[in-house]
Amino acid sequence: MFCIQLRGACTTASGISPSPWWDSRDPVLLLSTLPSLVDLHITECPLGLLQGSEFNLCRQYEEKVRPCIDLIDSLRALGVERDLALPAIAVIGDQSSGKSSVLEALSGVALPRGSGENSFLTIVLGHLVAPRAVLFSPQSGAQNLIAGTGLGISDELISLEVSSPSVPDLTLIDLPGITRVAVGNQPTDIGRQIKRLIRKYIQKQETINLVVVPSNVDIATTEALSMAQEVDPDGDRTIGILTKPDLVDKGTEDTVVDVVRNLVCHLKKGYMIVKCRGQQDIQSRLSLAEALQKEKAFFEDHPQFRALLDEGKATIPCLAERLTTELIAHICKSLPLLENQIKENIQKVTEELKNFGVGVPEEESEKTFFLIEKINEFNQDINAIVQAEEVVGPEEMRLFTRMRKEFHKWSDDIEENFQKELQSNRFPWKFENQYRGRELPGFVNYRTFETIIKEQLRSLEEPAVDMLHTVTGEHHNDLSRFQEAEESKIEDIRLEQEQGAERWIRLHFQMEQIVYCQDQVYRGALQGVREKEAEEEKRKSYGQSQSVSAEESSMAEIFQHLDAYRKEAHNRISSLLPLIIQFFVLKTFGQKLQTAMLMLLQDKDACGWLLKERSDTSDKRKFLKERLSRLTQARHRLAKFPG
Repeated sequence: MFCIQLRGACTTASGISPSPWWDSRDPVLLLSTLPSLVDLHITECPLGLLQGSEFNLCRQYEEKVRPCIDLIDSLRALGVERDLALPAIAVIGDQSSGKSSVLEALSGVALPRGSGENSFLTIVLGHLVAPRAVLFSPQSGAQNLIAGTGLGISDELISLEVSSPSVPDLTLIDLPGITRVAVGNQPTDIGRQIKRLIRKYIQKQETINLVVVPSNVDIATTEALSMAQEVDPDGDRTIGILTKPDLVDKGTEDTVVDVVRNLVCHLKKGYMIVKCRGQQDIQSRLSLAEALQKEKAFFEDHPQFRALLDEGKATIPCLAERLTTELIAHICKSLPLLENQIKENIQKVTEELKNFGVGVPEEESEKTFFLIEKINEFNQDINAIVQAEEVVGPEEMRLFTRMRKEFHKWSDDIEENFQKELQSNRFPWKFENQYRGRELPGFVNYRTFETIIKEQLRSLEEPAVDMLHTVTGEHHNDLSRFQEAEESKIEDIRLEQEQGAERWIRLHFQMEQIVYCQDQVYRGALQGVREKEAEEEKRKSYGQSQSVSAEESSMAEIFQHLDAYRKEAHNRISSLLPLIIQFFVLKTFGQKLQTAMLMLLQDKDACGWLLKERSDTSDKRKFLKERLSRLTQARHRLAKFPG
């Protein structure tokens, strides 16, 4: 694959231009991305050998073409193409369709060509105009160095830049010719590899697809056009190029004319037809200037194809002019979208870069201050979490908010457990057969009341400890973003505080086994329960008389006492346990952690360890900084663009 940049404005003092002597020993004339791989033998050539009125197209487009091409080339030089797709022209065609012949006619660069040959690298070919031309004879095997000496496929780009006073402004991507059958030592899936590589480029909305098709084949059956239609069904980005018109069978010329006039297989951008040098022309060393004259004479003398020349749809010069115009229009159309994409990527990279912070300074004198600053920032973050003042994202909740939700859920669970036990159908039987002692029917035994209360409170101890572990886990996860400081120290303190909180919770439930409540508080709670039940009984028995047995009366009375005590125990437990957890898991933990972080400054070994940054972190930060720099420069260049 070759990316060919054709530049047609006089901007440099010297450069590379088409050679009148053809040398196809190596497809690479200038490997700008891998200069060490290329050995060029350069000689000077008089400018007059290469100039011609047919190919001197760029001068009339100087004002409108040059700024657009320069802008895209400058973005490509920045490496923006690694982040975003840039406007370009991708050239595709079946093997031996004449694709490479079209490219060499446009650029003057000898590419791998001929029946049965194929290029297995993407070539990015660019044209640079220069006031004088330079001839050279390449002597290296750069393509083999990248793709290997076999016939495999490589995703690597060979960037080829051509300078001449007589070339159009274009950037062309020469993709491998489509092949179906593996030959010789080619991989058995060579066809699939080539199609994958072609789709990678032609599916981009920023790419104009130049489909090269021989004139002597049925255009509807060509694989290249079929692939282009898959990614561009409306034909908005596709231009058809017919080659080898001299090989058309007698009597089928009118069909070719209909194809070029867009009457057979419709494309919005239409078709062009060209006649490039054949293998016989190359062997007879026909120069490019002579080939252009021969091409023009062919169309002028052809009875059917002459009309296409008059319509501006034939010859390489017309194609070059058309491609330049299309590329400029495509660039201008793509710039607003490109600008928005750059803006969005800058925002995304900036946010991502914030997560990686500032790297460790190189100077030893600055490292201590850097560490102190980081520890202070860490402690400030811990304090913000403890005070429920940490900054969170739009979809996140503060730690204390999540803890409060757990506390509320646990409080509801306490209420549900009490009610579930007291209102179950088993309880009357359980009271009568398990809890009732020596008392006669109608009497309520205080020991029975105590036994029931203790049993219910004891059943809440393990759920309370589970709630502690849940909250502690939330807290630990929230601190994970700060654990770069010293994870083992954080974990030790966390476990210590969690164990302390668990001891206090279990101690509290041991104290709850002592049934106690302030007299006035209990009387008020009991009175409230009795009034509520009386109101409910009155509503249920309205207009009816009911008799209540002694057993039912005693059951109702103990239910009232249990419900009254439950309310106060619930209030006490649901308030005290969150206080214990907050004290140990938040407040004391935060204080101890901040102290431990400051103590690290006294340990030189620990300081040295803390200042060692993981290589993947520093590499990622460097990558993001470089990407941000590229995108920022690209945005500035787009802002200065006059269009």
